[in-house]
Amino acid sequence: MQMVQLRDIYQQEIDENLYLGHVSLKGMFSIYSNLTRLFSCPEINWILRFDELKTEEFREYIERILSTEFRQFTARGKSISNDLLTELMDKMPDKATIVIDSNIRSDYSNPKALRFRSVDYKDARWLKLEDLFSIRNSYIIKLKRTNFDCSDLNEFIHYWSDCEEDMIGQINITLKEETRIDKKEILKNFITICNNKSGSRHAFIKARNMGNRKRVVGKFEIFENEIRFSAWDPFKEDYLYEYLVLKLVHQKRSCEEKIRKMENEYQGLRKAEKRKFQLELKEFERKLAVLNRDFDI
Repeated sequence: MQMVQLRDIYQQEIDENLYLGHVSLKGMFSIYSNLTRLFSCPEINWILRFDELKTEEFREYIERILSTEFRQFTARGKSISNDLLTELMDKMPDKATIVIDSNIRSDYSNPKALRFRSVDYKDARWLKLEDLFSIRNSYIIKLKRTNFDCSDLNEFIHYWSDCEEDMIGQINITLKEETRIDKKEILKNFITICNNKSGSRHAFIKARNMGNRKRVVGKFEIFENEIRFSAWDPFKEDYLYEYLVLKLVHQKRSCEEKIRKMENEYQGLRKAEKRKFQLELKEFERKLAVLNRDFDI
């Protein structure tokens, strides 16, 4: 390719991004074709500023982009119409990363909204809790503005814990405006372990349903006004220690519950069985004392 092709449309370069002046659809894809022949491009990301394009032009770009191999598509502008967003989502492949850097109407809905490999919504106030339940095998989901509160997150994490399948690698959620982050409410009715060096800003949990899934260690973190929840495979990623501690804590709590139940229901009977559970409890406590080096339980 003759690099002189870019000379007349070059504007500036910022942070390794090359900014060009407006070119026609044909000219843009001529540049794309020549660059991909010149350079190895393992990841291609497209950004369309729909405020600067007529609707038909936007659609034409989408059709051409869909004929190429790409990793991420970003639609950027002030506000995107429901019809255009639906058309975009329906056409995008599930393996793509979708970024909508735009306001979205509160009455919008789409069953595919959280079914892509990754998504990033600047405005996610239109999403409902049921939409979060639809997530399956996603890599990372970012929801910048939402109407979710702490009880919603508690429901979502319980759903994750009981789900038969892997749902996410990571989800970042900014809670509803003026919502105070309450870690206890979000993790209500979960057995948690917390790193005693990092204070109260994160915790680990274990999925209750171990079924047909790999990411069974959940990590909860607080970053200013954002909640981050990630799920990990303890046998392939660096979370085996946390998993083993959580497993022992669950076994210990289960044993304690069995002892309480026997004391309440049988009132002194079945002493041999109770003694058996008491010995098991002591063994779990001993193993925890040896294994656990870092966590408040």
